[in-house]
Amino acid sequence: MECRVSLLALVIGTLLNMGLGALWYSPVLFAKVWMKEAHVTPEDLATSQGKMGMMYGLTGVSALLTSYVIGVFILNLKIMNIAGALGFAILLWLGTNIPAIVKNWSFEGRTIKLGIINHGYDLVVYVLVSMVYVIIG
Repeated sequence: MECRVSLLALVIGTLLNMGLGALWYSPVLFAKVWMKEAHVTPEDLATSQGKMGMMYGLTGVSALLTSYVIGVFILNLKIMNIAGALGFAILLWLGTNIPAIVKNWSFEGRTIKLGIINHGYDLVVYVLVSMVYVIIG
């Protein structure tokens, strides 16, 4: 298995992931609904301010890992075009995120709305990062 992905695509994919997360969970998009569904209060966010460095650091490492793994799959499956990248991203999401949504909904009592927000973000990330790899290499 080939594991050497494009460094440029890896960095762009990671930054897209982080940037999209900042927008996705901001008041511009889903912050209010996410906070309600996740039972997070403004006070909770204020309390966690001291941990933001660690939280963003871990999120950055996770974004890097996601971008790298997608790149390895794109490379080894020899996906060369946007349609292939889109199909791959959707299949990856269906196979990894739908089971998580079902588990979280049925066993943890989380709402479908929260699952759609959190895992919808993953779908968009998978699509964008996959496209970066087929466009850049």
